Amino acid sequence: MQSLQEQNIAYKNHADKGLISRIQKYSTKDGPGIRTTVFFKGCPLHCLWCSNPELISLEQEILFDSKKCVLCGSCIKACPQNAILQKDGKIYIKRDICSKCGICEKICTKGVYELIGTYITQEDLLKELIKDEVFYNVSGGGVTFSGGEPALQYKFLKKVAEGLKEHKIHVALETAGYVPWGCFEEILSLIDLVLYDIKTTDKVKHEKLIGGNVDIILKNALKMSELNIPMIIRLVLIPGYNDSREDVIGRLNFIRKLNSVKRVDILPYHRLGAAKYNMLGQKYLLKDLKEPEEQFVDEIKSMIESFGYKVSIGG
Repeated sequence: MQSLQEQNIAYKNHADKGLISRIQKYSTKDGPGIRTTVFFKGCPLHCLWCSNPELISLEQEILFDSKKCVLCGSCIKACPQNAILQKDGKIYIKRDICSKCGICEKICTKGVYELIGTYITQEDLLKELIKDEVFYNVSGGGVTFSGGEPALQYKFLKKVAEGLKEHKIHVALETAGYVPWGCFEEILSLIDLVLYDIKTTDKVKHEKLIGGNVDIILKNALKMSELNIPMIIRLVLIPGYNDSREDVIGRLNFIRKLNSVKRVDILPYHRLGAAKYNMLGQKYLLKDLKEPEEQFVDEIKSMIESFGYKVSIGG
């Protein structure tokens, strides 16, 4: 895993262009009102349960959906790197030599391939986001930068946020907090709301399951709170990993130190992203893990409410 400094350096050359995955319009989550959520690519963490594994890498990637493939062979002929081959009645991608040119996606008529990651200019992204300005104004909504970890691309994000503020559009940032504080310093004056993920406060557990030093995440949260930036804290619940009473209370005891928390969101584990691992040529290590029971989630909700917080399930 790259260090925070390496992650920071990796995006210095992308100040004028951002690497995003998709733009999701008419969202009613990720902040108040009707929103447009921009998913940035690249994350310094590697959560064992990540539901968006295609957003972890700092580079473009190819998703390959073998269930749609009819073995026509057109992609094999079209690939300029000879990175696609057929063996034992199946198509394989030699990802070590794949250049992510996207030709396979264009040539395939069955939607087998999808190139994840698009470089976009500040002007083009801003133009797309302000198309729905009327919906933001009527609903009290706005734009949310999500990911991945959008704060990695802070220079690009800052430029887009400045354009949004000229239109008086509400801007929210979803972050896991694992970036140098300097990245946040560049953009926080333009952010109206921070959705902050805290997956555990246990240092050993965090490093094993998620990666990175949790102390950095907690210190960044405290600094944001000191600046009185409105925060929604998000607590993911993964059965058998961080859903014990001790773990949840540990997180709540930390949240008590934050003076700008407006709400706590419970994000129960789900399996919606499991298929993506195979499509990336990776193994999903939690394939046998079951989603938490509704009654258990309600009990956690009641526990958090007993600490005096407004609580939402699912964000």
